[in-house]
Amino acid sequence: MKKVMYLILAALILSLLFGGCTTQITAPGADVLVKNVEPVICGEPEVFTLWGGKTIDVGTVTVSNDEDNLYVKYETTGDWFLKEVQLYVECDEPTERLVPGQAPYKSGDISYTTSYKFTVPLAEVECELTCDETTLWLQAHAAVAEIVDNEEVDSQTAYGGDINPNASPWYGNIEYTVQCCDIDIEECYEFEGETAWADGARYVAKGNWAMYVAYDGNAKTVNLIAGQLYDVGDVTFSAQVDGEVEICIELDEGWEFEDVDENVKVQDYAEKPTGNPSPGLFAYKMTANGENCITVPVNNFYGVHVNVGQWVEVECPTD
Repeated sequence: MKKVMYLILAALILSLLFGGCTTQITAPGADVLVKNVEPVICGEPEVFTLWGGKTIDVGTVTVSNDEDNLYVKYETTGDWFLKEVQLYVECDEPTERLVPGQAPYKSGDISYTTSYKFTVPLAEVECELTCDETTLWLQAHAAVAEIVDNEEVDSQTAYGGDINPNASPWYGNIEYTVQCCDIDIEECYEFEGETAWADGARYVAKGNWAMYVAYDGNAKTVNLIAGQLYDVGDVTFSAQVDGEVEICIELDEGWEFEDVDENVKVQDYAEKPTGNPSPGLFAYKMTANGENCITVPVNNFYGVHVNVGQWVEVECPTD
């Protein structure tokens, strides 16, 4: 049995700025479902040292962007903590210290934290933005404190990036190039279903490859075999308790229970079974969907039939 799902991730970069990002999932005969997803960071974040007092490594400033926003994250290390942070985002390289108290982006009092992030809408940046071409200049200022045994023993002015130590007052700049998001992606997947059996002896020597498992009342685990060839998980039989045994099925990563009713079927036998089995007539059935264990009476042999499958990438339809 086959079902088809098309997973389409698509986005358009609008002229010089950036558009939104969505995930679209569609199936034949069904409406398209559009979901918002978490921001997709373009390229790789850039990490700069946060320098306290010109020379003390007190942490990092990490800069990144998605299609809509610039992200600037301050993080301290060791015994250093943030008291407040301010940020300028400029189109041209600053040649002096910009007044921290007049910065357009300010945290206010955040004593004493180890992390703070600014989200700056790219639409607010007064530059002509072209990804992979536009360079932004950041002055990322912080007031930091060293805390030892719950006591502030030192405080410093800190800047991220390249420090100009000879300026008066000294300052630091971060040079960051806005990165492009390459997310024009179309991927299509088809669910390929397989019949699987708990590994054991074959019901018949030729033809049908269905298998049954011998059980002696003690706990045991066997492989779950799909399509005669693939080990796709484990089938565990518990020790018998009060005349019952619990059979649990765990699938390996990449494999799923097929989305059909009664995708797990079990038949118990007092004697070794013979002849081709008919899983549709098995006595014990369940639909595995989160719950993957079934309890059946204790017996000497069990046939465990499972409908499984995996999503495989296929060529997308052209219409």
